[in-house]
Amino acid sequence: MNRWLGLSFGVCFGVSSSAVAGVAHAQAAGPAPASEPAQFAQRSERDGYSDLEKSVIQQKLSERGLTVDPAPDGKVIEDIQIVTLDVFDERDPMPDFVNVLHATTDEPVIRRELLFREGEPYRASFVHETARNLRGLQQLSIVLIVPAKGTRPDRVRMVVITKDVWSLRLNWALELSNSHITSLVLNPSEENLFGTHAVIGGMFIMDPATYSLGFSLGHRRLLGSHQQITMAANVIKNRYSGATEGSFGEFRYGQPLYSLDTKWSWGTSILWRSDIARRFVGVNVDTTAGIPVEYNRDRLYGGYQLIRSFGRRFKYDISVGFEADRREYSPRDLSGYSPAQVKRFIAEELPLSDQRIGPFAQLHAHRTDYRALLEVETLGLQEDYRRGHDLLLRMYGGIGALGSTRDLLGSQASLAYTQPVADGFIRPVVSSTIEWATLNRNDALFQAAMRIVSPHVGFARLMIDAEFFDRYYNYLNRHYVLGGDNRLRGYAPGAFPGSKLVAVNTELRTTSIDILSAQVGGAAFYDVGDAKNHLENLRLKQSVGIGVRVLFPEFDRIVMRADWGFPLSPGYNTFPGAFFLSFGQAFNMPSVPVPSVLTETF
Repeated sequence: MNRWLGLSFGVCFGVSSSAVAGVAHAQAAGPAPASEPAQFAQRSERDGYSDLEKSVIQQKLSERGLTVDPAPDGKVIEDIQIVTLDVFDERDPMPDFVNVLHATTDEPVIRRELLFREGEPYRASFVHETARNLRGLQQLSIVLIVPAKGTRPDRVRMVVITKDVWSLRLNWALELSNSHITSLVLNPSEENLFGTHAVIGGMFIMDPATYSLGFSLGHRRLLGSHQQITMAANVIKNRYSGATEGSFGEFRYGQPLYSLDTKWSWGTSILWRSDIARRFVGVNVDTTAGIPVEYNRDRLYGGYQLIRSFGRRFKYDISVGFEADRREYSPRDLSGYSPAQVKRFIAEELPLSDQRIGPFAQLHAHRTDYRALLEVETLGLQEDYRRGHDLLLRMYGGIGALGSTRDLLGSQASLAYTQPVADGFIRPVVSSTIEWATLNRNDALFQAAMRIVSPHVGFARLMIDAEFFDRYYNYLNRHYVLGGDNRLRGYAPGAFPGSKLVAVNTELRTTSIDILSAQVGGAAFYDVGDAKNHLENLRLKQSVGIGVRVLFPEFDRIVMRADWGFPLSPGYNTFPGAFFLSFGQAFNMPSVPVPSVLTETF
């Protein structure tokens, strides 16, 4: 139900979205000289490498005269070679000289992320985890870790290959609902300051009513440690009057669980947003009872969290902490409307102000077994998906004596299970959040989701994704929206609001082909869904359409998506439909949400 990014795309010097990270597994082969091409092809097919990744492994091992070690387990690591690739090389149509305008990641930055060292025995789990960690770095696209034969039969050499994405960029995103621009984001930034992965950037955000200006700073390995810090601040202006409408920003500082062997994690954050909230349908503010859906919004959040992690294959992360969360909402000037209109507007649209101050305790239990797949959410690069169970249990409180508006006891329980099916999988997710409060001021939400990723059948995969939201106790008067470029393509963004939501999306996604180093694929889709305040009022809307997916490994791991959707429901014109360009797939992979002060958003 993201109504924010309908059309977004990225390029170097004017194109980019977010991070790129490749994939790699330690036992992946990569032949060296022409002595093992057949063996490499067989192992690469088994391990799921794309043609792009196979060509990189072949070239870099051959240049070093190395041969893949097919059985590295237990052998002593005698040498670790770091190979950092430029953004543009002979595979790309861009001239190589433009690389001088880009900061390539320093070798020590890569080396400090490794969970294995020279002189230690080769352990596949550590190598695989290192690849996943590197893949999570915003500045890297391709990540390949290959064991090569050492100077003795009991020795192994590790070749770590990474490729940067373009660091100096004008990130931008544009939402287009047919011929109307509904959102624009400009984020000029340096994503790899001095090759250290530090980030500094500016920010400009525009919607149909406002624009904001600000900055962001961040570093995920502060002073060479595992601590990370992020700061951002923005001021909001009205597009037409020029008046200041508010501001938003954040400060985060802490140390995450950066490896499976990390025992302790901690973090603290402060976030704020003070502005005028508006609900748009396309470029126009929606109305209820003849009143524009806009109101004053003020939120301030602060929290501290301490985590103790147990286990390795079966992880148990126990968290304790303290949070203060203030949400205040008030109507704009409604003196020009009748009391009946005002009463209905406040009852249906205005969220209820609430302040919660209190402790929390949380258990996150999950397996750390992963499978590497291709052509699920991105193109031409491996993707890791966790197998088995994923469980979250959380209890939190609101204490009136400390300033909470409600004395409450809250609980959150979420469970997912991922079952592999050949080179696909099935993942159901259920979640329940309940707040029991004094004076019957209860709030409760039930969520269910399902993703079916079919095995490859010929040149394509079938994706079936469904979700259901039911805020069956809606004391806080919160809503969801549906429509636009995501769950219900072809309709206006934000066209269907409500506290209950159901959506089912079926999408056939082709495998990718290489066109001038870009990975290109197609899609055909069928969407069904609706959102209302009462279940009995749900009337499922339908749409069909076609789309194109493009990935530029030099700039991003996230696909660029172009979709053309056609409404099929009565009362809506099927043709010419609605055209959207965007980054990312139309619906996110369902998962268990794990609350953390370092990732809290609003």
